[in-house]
Amino acid sequence: MQVTAPSVTLPTPPLPPPLQEAVPQPGAEAAPQATPAPAPEFNPPTAESLNLPSAQPPGNPEYGPASVSMPATQLNDAMPGSEGAEAKGTGPLGTIYDWAKKLLFQVAVRTGWDSNPNSAHTGAQASWFANVNGAVNYRFGTPRLNFNADLTGGLTQYPQLSSGTRNQGVVGLGLSVEYRYSPRMVLTFNTSSSYQQQVNPGLTGSSQNQNGSYIYTANSLAAAYQWSEKFTTVSRLNYTANYYLQSSMNNQSGFGQPGFTQTFRWLAKPTTTAVVDYNTDYYTYGQGSAQGQGNTSSWGNSLAGGFDHIFNPRWFWNFRLGAEFRTSQSQYNDSPYIGPYVDNNFSWAFGKASSLTWMAHLGTQPSGQQGVSYSPAFRTGLNFSQELTAKLRMNAGLFYLIQNYKDSPQGPVQPNGQPGLIDYYQTSLQGNIDLLYDLNRIFQLAVGFQYLSSICDAVPTQEYVRGIGYVQLKAAF
Repeated sequence: MQVTAPSVTLPTPPLPPPLQEAVPQPGAEAAPQATPAPAPEFNPPTAESLNLPSAQPPGNPEYGPASVSMPATQLNDAMPGSEGAEAKGTGPLGTIYDWAKKLLFQVAVRTGWDSNPNSAHTGAQASWFANVNGAVNYRFGTPRLNFNADLTGGLTQYPQLSSGTRNQGVVGLGLSVEYRYSPRMVLTFNTSSSYQQQVNPGLTGSSQNQNGSYIYTANSLAAAYQWSEKFTTVSRLNYTANYYLQSSMNNQSGFGQPGFTQTFRWLAKPTTTAVVDYNTDYYTYGQGSAQGQGNTSSWGNSLAGGFDHIFNPRWFWNFRLGAEFRTSQSQYNDSPYIGPYVDNNFSWAFGKASSLTWMAHLGTQPSGQQGVSYSPAFRTGLNFSQELTAKLRMNAGLFYLIQNYKDSPQGPVQPNGQPGLIDYYQTSLQGNIDLLYDLNRIFQLAVGFQYLSSICDAVPTQEYVRGIGYVQLKAAF
């Protein structure tokens, strides 16, 4: 995996003075003419290198329940098994249709055992499952305009569950567009949207408890402009939303989050860029919130400084540190929030099939709970891949999320009929490990285990434990 330097272009070295045209002497060979080196290309930071939600795979399958098994295709990575096709520049239909040269496919079947498919606190009903999923990746464009699209989906059947939850599906769409308007300006658009039926702790601001089917979308539109050899600005509009299809759930946990980020970048060294980020966003919920609780929207601002550092073409680190200020319109707690803001993205590909990634974020997010405007939260995820043999490798991951809910109406009902207000924390954990064996260039066999849990002593009904073991056969071509 080659990492594009997330800094402004390196300074262009001064060119030598123009050569004086020499008068050729009779019988002498013409001297070769010197040609200036091409100017370095302006490569602003990508949404993926900054760990933006809009650049993640639709539905963030790395942290989703393994039994629903949405394919983990990255917008900027070729799918496993496609190396030969990528090297030749053709997909399976490329020899027939010219437009299909960059069309790649992935199909997989998975089966196993899920101890708690409904993420229930009590009365968990286990079931074995059968899953089929697939993905199509298509890349096309010109030297100035590039498109990269992913369409993913899957269907899972739990034979031992009731008819209402026996069949569950997931569909996702990811799109990345880059347009080089001029040598100094690059426009980008990223979107990742999915329909899901199970909780996914990796989706920022979504509920960590079963609230029915939902649509999650994250989008960004950015313009990067290079003012000088060392100074660049990036202006980005963002919109993230989580919409529950059941109207009663939508008002409780669904949200919309429009936002704007302005970034100032200064190339301090050829491999290090100093960065200042200003961000403003707005958390908005369903009309009237839920059960007449009034408006629970909130407006926030954050200012952070940090750096983007390139250790080598396969190893980079993005880091931000600052503060966040947020107002609240909740009738239960309208006091402003002031707290730290941290954002971290570390990626290191240290072997042909070995890599380490670490993300961390500290700040506020939409609460995902009834009657609470925002939730201070810390989330971090670590993913490790190690090549064991030429055909066998191991993947392991660990995800941790802790959220704070202040003045939440989850307490015992008061004598006056009003809900009791409590402060509490909820922790979500997810760990996974799997072994992947390449049978050949197309087929891959995988076996793995995943553990998910929610811990909440103050509100026990929000707790659950879930274990999933599986075996999968995948074809990528």
